[in-house]
Amino acid sequence: MNVSRSALILLAGIGMAVGPVASQPAVPAGNVGFASSLLDRPDKWSGDLFKASYAFPTNSSDMSAQPWLTLDPRKPQEREAYYAAVLAYGLTAFTGDISDGCKEVANGWYHAPWMTLSFGNGPDDVAKGNIGAGREPICGLTQERPAPKGYLHASQTRDDVQSWAVGMFNQPGGHVLGRIWRNRSVADLSDMRYPEGTFIIKFLFTEASEAEVPYLKGAPMWSANIYTSFGAASRETKPMRLLQVDFAIRDKRMDAQTGWVFGTFMYANVDASTSPHWTKNLLPVGVMWGNDPGETMPAAFKEQALDPQITKLRDQGLLFDLKRRREFGWKDRVNGPIDNPASSCLSCHGTGQVHKQENIKQFITPSARPATDANKMLWFRNIKAGDPFVFTQDELKVLDQRAPSDVRADWTLGRMADFVSTDYSLQVRMGIETSRAYANQQAIAAVNQLKLQAPKTFAKKLTGLDELSAGYKRESRRVERAGTKVSP
Repeated sequence: MNVSRSALILLAGIGMAVGPVASQPAVPAGNVGFASSLLDRPDKWSGDLFKASYAFPTNSSDMSAQPWLTLDPRKPQEREAYYAAVLAYGLTAFTGDISDGCKEVANGWYHAPWMTLSFGNGPDDVAKGNIGAGREPICGLTQERPAPKGYLHASQTRDDVQSWAVGMFNQPGGHVLGRIWRNRSVADLSDMRYPEGTFIIKFLFTEASEAEVPYLKGAPMWSANIYTSFGAASRETKPMRLLQVDFAIRDKRMDAQTGWVFGTFMYANVDASTSPHWTKNLLPVGVMWGNDPGETMPAAFKEQALDPQITKLRDQGLLFDLKRRREFGWKDRVNGPIDNPASSCLSCHGTGQVHKQENIKQFITPSARPATDANKMLWFRNIKAGDPFVFTQDELKVLDQRAPSDVRADWTLGRMADFVSTDYSLQVRMGIETSRAYANQQAIAAVNQLKLQAPKTFAKKLTGLDELSAGYKRESRRVERAGTKVSP
């Protein structure tokens, strides 16, 4: 990864010499990251296409009167009303009922930029329509973690069932997105903390059928242009069923723990009945405002709560295949059905951060050696809002950094000093890293043109770029093969 930084410094230094290369056709990086989708209209699709909302507000707004900031999710007697308030507000992100297809985003709601492609995709990939997990063109969904066999239901005998999602930020959150992306190509890292009342909601869909997951009967169905199967290169327009709805709320009442409230709902029509409205089958999984550091027994949790109704359905075997999955999150912490049960809502998002200059390896789920509960607990600390996820020197020794990478840096004490939190936003973290990687590859392409035009002048100076270029090509191929599977 040192190659990356030194190479980029060198690129910046010779920027004035690009000359003839500057006239070569290219898509400005900002246009790539701020497109609605980088894919054309799918064949045989005559309906509307997704329109991203990037007109970020220049100021925030007061959310203090919202019931999800006056009701207290820590109090069991207020949770039912709290969940209802969260869901009612979250559904205002769309201009209409989403039961029969995706609708345009409503005024006052915004999308995160640079979710249009995956880390590792470069200009050549974009020209070919290879965008990895990036936004598909019909509903703007991005690829999520696939569901292993039996993780959704015992009837789900397919492995790696695809999951796709779209998320929106309310006005306070959109104001922060606007600060970060003043320059559409280069993120401003100076102030990425979200204000009180930031509300983020994400709708997650599965390609699973009702035969595979019977409790999806009656779930909202959208069409999306996704891969024919997980890891495939070709796409087709498929029906997608709503399975999970996540929410995140910046709430200063929780500052003693994390400053955030995270929670999730899942669609669970377990008796396959016809309800008056589909939202009646959208059941709360749980809510959390802390990770309960050090606790391994659910009975001892005090900073989160799984909903008793959903745990009863789970324990009856009406949700997961209990032979393959018994917990929502690690040690039964709050997590959605699509999410990795080795983590939790807050644990995963608490790792959101970037380095000031480099792209670093990301460890959003426990990556410890040895993988003891004590070492895994490093991922279940209460990280305060806006603080980076870092280790002490001794803690760093148990971090399993896996194989070396030419495009992502290992963690060191010195490097961690330059980590900057994205304040529990993984979409912002991914967007920043993807924008950097794309710009790097644009620069590499320009330099390769220079090397062809003046090989004697540039060959010796730019040999370090070869490893970097090869690293991005490997990452691009990995993205094509495996979608969102995490690399070191």
